[in-house]
Amino acid sequence: MSKIDEVITSVDAVFSRLNAPCWPDPHAGRRADEEEYGRVTDPGRFRALTLRLAAWRKYLTSSWGVEVEGPRQSGATLASLWTSPRPSTLALRVTVSRTGELSWVQLAIGADPVGFGSLPECACDACDRGSAALLADLDALVISVLTGNLVVVVGPHTDGGPGPGFLIVATGEDWSLEGEGPAETAEIVDAVRSGDDPQLPAGSVVHHGKAWLD
Repeated sequence: MSKIDEVITSVDAVFSRLNAPCWPDPHAGRRADEEEYGRVTDPGRFRALTLRLAAWRKYLTSSWGVEVEGPRQSGATLASLWTSPRPSTLALRVTVSRTGELSWVQLAIGADPVGFGSLPECACDACDRGSAALLADLDALVISVLTGNLVVVVGPHTDGGPGPGFLIVATGEDWSLEGEGPAETAEIVDAVRSGDDPQLPAGSVVHHGKAWLD
């Protein structure tokens, strides 16, 4: 069993005691019906995300010395900062926002903060893939930080305008590019992870840290 498999097993053990909502993929073997688009039948079930985060928090603080600052509340939003005692690691900012009964989770690098994940991506019934897939997506984002695989590159506007000109986010084997960025995105991610010069435009900011785990 790999180290990450052991970690997931430990988190699962904590999570199993939290009485989280659990539901199957309603679209297994079929397409979503037209009336499912835009409809949110049970918004309260997405508290499964916050309970999964609670399981991660309990495991990481008790087993790996992770420190958690917060949560601090601002309106309907709770934000906390998770930091590893290991040097040269990225801090993780965890934000939970609520709209009525619906909970949204946003993960960001603590320094700026720069967001790299938001769940659910869409809460409507048509996009529902079941709780297992939803929680697996959350786990993958957290694990990208724990393993040091997360890469976030914020590029400048070529015309000097405000905000990022492009944003590269890589978690594990998945990556995305927003805005007008370099075409060689995969090569840039590989270079950052290996410690090579990714040859980015002047003014680009690279976020990449070491692993939280052995």
